[in-house]
This record gives sequence, structure tokens and C-alpha cells, in this order.
Amino acid sequence: MRILIAVPWLPWPLDSGGNVAVVNSLACLQRQHELTLICPVYGEQGAQAAASLQAHLAEVRVHGVACGAVAAAERPARRIIGRILRRAVRLCATMISPKQMPVAGEAAEDVPEYPFEPLPARFVSAVLDEVQSGFDLVQLEFVQMLSLGACLPTHVPKVFVHHQLQCVYMERRAAVSGYQHYGKYLQQMMLLQEQAYLQKFDAIVVFSEQDAGRLRQWVSGEKIFVSPFPVIGTAAGPDVGIGDFRLLFVGSESHYPNRDGLEWLLTKIWPEVLNQVPDCKLRVIGRWSEGKIARLAAAGLEFSGFVPDLADSLRGGAMVVPIRVGSGIRVKVLDAMSQGIPVISTSIGCEGIPARDESEILIRDDSAGFADAIVRVVRNRELRERLTRAGRVLVSRIYSPEMVRKEREGIYRSMLARNHDDLPASHQGE
Repeated sequence: MRILIAVPWLPWPLDSGGNVAVVNSLACLQRQHELTLICPVYGEQGAQAAASLQAHLAEVRVHGVACGAVAAAERPARRIIGRILRRAVRLCATMISPKQMPVAGEAAEDVPEYPFEPLPARFVSAVLDEVQSGFDLVQLEFVQMLSLGACLPTHVPKVFVHHQLQCVYMERRAAVSGYQHYGKYLQQMMLLQEQAYLQKFDAIVVFSEQDAGRLRQWVSGEKIFVSPFPVIGTAAGPDVGIGDFRLLFVGSESHYPNRDGLEWLLTKIWPEVLNQVPDCKLRVIGRWSEGKIARLAAAGLEFSGFVPDLADSLRGGAMVVPIRVGSGIRVKVLDAMSQGIPVISTSIGCEGIPARDESEILIRDDSAGFADAIVRVVRNRELRERLTRAGRVLVSRIYSPEMVRKEREGIYRSMLARNHDDLPASHQGE
């Protein structure tokens, strides 16, 4: 069948979990369906990245819509709104009393982002033009795309892939930040918008039963489907994660949960780890600014920036996922398990993944317990090997491309059956 998939940014390079989820799903489905991916691109850099993605997904038509000269990595609306909010916070700081100021520890740069800004005009026009060309189904992904669902023709089945429940994310962010009152305001505002926009879709795909359970409070259960993204490239051969051992944190500064998680790790957990294992090493993979790197400097800490081959960089280590804010599934946890890398995580960090504490993963939510789990993994090779084996089995059983392909095919066929008495003859046998 012909499927149009629209996302709010070019999912390339694979420098975020969302990008990995989109590209892996496209790679998994491209031989069974005629797929078109449409997304905005900015400037020559964006055009080159789109060409690179097209080469990577040879059987997917990649339609990059030129939306100006801004660099692709900027994601313009979010960055512009963020700058405006930060300036407003600094201005207000000079005008309000100390009791009204945000709690210490929440920097102005961490004002929560607002995801429902209008999409670029050229991009919206291009999506609507594509829809008119005869697709069997339209699929939108990421919360930034929700508003577009209200503009799509009613006769075309519409699927929304919900990577992160925004209201859950905001509730958790408010709980760990200084902007608790403002966070509550944003949470309620986003909840109302999220609920209203979701009603415009015929099906909503989430990656876990936890997210499906929350959505059933607002959306008819018959519209909700659980179908995770595929994990591609499971390592074969001897177990990795053994030998030249180090701890690994994967995530860039641009994502608030990563900033919060790394700061919590370095201030509350890392000192105790070093107290017990003085020569322990921690490698941070992802883009971080020089200013933040200087501020977070600690013994045994190394920042390596973006790495083109994450699997190779993970080998010989254990992943720490001290995430306290988020919704959906962390791609990095599944990637680590598929590569035979033991994982220590908070319950939010591994949320949505049916991994059991002390079996496939170690789960700790307090700083003392997290530090103790790290020390155990560092010192205990047998524990690392056991977590490695069990994690690989879990990923291959639930997140294989074959399993995901079968689940998505069932969802798509179900949507067509609801909207048409039968599939068009030209699409039979796909």
C-alpha cells in the first residue's frame, strides 16, 4: 500500500532516539509498502543530509521540503521560542520578588519548550499536496505534528505515532524542576491540546502498554495500538561489555532529560562511585557545549561528542540511564541490550520495556541505590554477563524487525478495513 509518513524534522543523522526509531521503522517496512517520507529541511546542509538519508533508505522516497536557509539541526520554532522564553525569564528576574523566583538549580535555559507551534507554511502545503496524490494511508509522527491531523482529508485513514506523551513528560519535568507552578500550567494546557488533536486520528500507535493505558483515559480504546519500533543490527558472536570496561552515558545536551539526568548522576551518584572505585571511568556520548562540559567537569569523566558508529563506541562498557523525566521508550536502552551492553537505569529510564530488575537490567531510583548498582556491575563480571545474555534475548523476542513488521501490517490493514469496504484492487497482495 502507498503510505505517506510526515515528521517535523529530517531524522538524520541518527543522533537521537527519535531519529533512530523513525529510520529503523522505515527500513523495516520499505520492502512491503510504497513509502514516502516528507519532512522540512533547511539550507544546503539539510539538503545534503536528506540526500544521505535517501541513499540509506534506497526503497523509500525521501521528500525534503526546503523551508529556508536555517541549518537543519536548529529545528527553528523550538529554538526561537526557547530564546524568547529565556529572555523573558531573565527580564522577569529583575522585576519580581525573591519568593517568586524559580527554585535554585533551574537555569533560565531550562524553561520548558512548547511543542505546538505552527509548522512551516511550505511544509504544510507540501504535505497536503502529497495527500491529494492518492495515498492509502497517512502517518504523522512526534507531538509537533499533532495539529496537522485536523487539516487532513477525512476520507484518508490517519495514523499518529506517539513517541512521547507530552502531558506525562511535563508532569515529570515539573516534579524535578524549579518551574513547578509554570510547569503545572504548561502541563494542563498541553494536556487539553494533546487530547483534542488526538481525536482527529483514526489510530494512535504507542510503543508500550504503559502509554496505551494512559491514553485510554482520553481516547477510545479501539483507536490505540501498541507496536514498538524495531531494533536493527543486534550484535552477534562473543558477548561484549566484558574486558576494557567503562561506564557510558548516551544523550545530547539539547534534550532536557539528558541534562537533568547527567547532572543528577554527577552530583549525587558519581562521588560515591569514585569513593568505592577511584579509577572508574565515565564516557558521555553526544553533543554538549564547551560551557556545559567545563561546568560538569569531574574526575574520570570524558566527553566524546557525536559518534557515527554508536555500536562500536558502546563495546566494552555498561550503560547508565539516570533519567528522571520522560515518556515513551528510550531507544538507547534497547540499543545497548541488543549489543550485549549491561544497563543500569531508573524506572523512568527503562519505562515501557518489559525488562526485569536483576534479570535483564538493574533498576534503581535513588542515588545511593544507583551508585551501589554501578559498583556491582563494575566489580562483578558474572553479573555483567548474565545481564548481557538476558537483555539480548528480550530484544530479539519483542523488538525484531520481523515482529514489528507483522504488527504494523496488522494495524495498517485494520485501518483500511475501517475506512473502506475492501482494499483497492491495485493494492491487493502487497
